[in-house]
Amino acid sequence: MKRRLLAVVLAVAAFGGAAVALAEATVHVQVRAAQGNVDGTVTLTAAGRTFSCHTQHGACTIPGVPGGSASASFAPDGGGAAPPARTVMIAPSGDVQLILSAGR
Repeated sequence: MKRRLLAVVLAVAAFGGAAVALAEATVHVQVRAAQGNVDGTVTLTAAGRTFSCHTQHGACTIPGVPGGSASASFAPDGGGAAPPARTVMIAPSGDVQLILSAGR
């Protein structure tokens, strides 16, 4: 009886962890401006959690973002005017491409 209970607990833990992993997306961000790619910090707020990455040559990746509505913002390196945050939809899993304008 104890072995069966242990097997059920381990199975639930293993499959429960897999379900959580499937419910998250990897967001590939590209920030563009009139003069080309711009570097800075991209911040996503989704499901009450905040995620960020710093672009290099205008691109960065944020793993583990939950699906649904998210707020996306960009703060350019060296200060300057940042475009207003915008609402974006994140797919529940897989790879998501997000292109933001630096507003310049």
